[in-house]
Amino acid sequence: MLTIYSFTINFHTISIQNVNKNILSSLLLAFIAGGISAVFKVEKISLGLATMIDAIVIYVDYLLFYVFNNWIELQIIPFLVFTALYIIGYLIIWLCIYHQVKVQVKQLNHKL
Repeated sequence: MLTIYSFTINFHTISIQNVNKNILSSLLLAFIAGGISAVFKVEKISLGLATMIDAIVIYVDYLLFYVFNNWIELQIIPFLVFTALYIIGYLIIWLCIYHQVKVQVKQLNHKL
């Protein structure tokens, strides 16, 4: 027996104001997320503290804009899913960058 599943997408229109709000808030979100990386340039802050500050600021930044733009519902389950995905994503990106920096340092040390 052949079963055919159909997927339908529920399209709806949004106002120009909402489009503008989403675009502007996305730009501000990216500006904040990009700008907070300057915390790693402060020599008086340890790498661990800088990473914690970076992670928290980006988390709050994303969460506020996602709620503001109604990209996630302000309920416990979406909040927990968002938080879990953020932590997993941040750790994966951090580990990739850490590994790349470690390889580069090893190459530089080998050249010396």
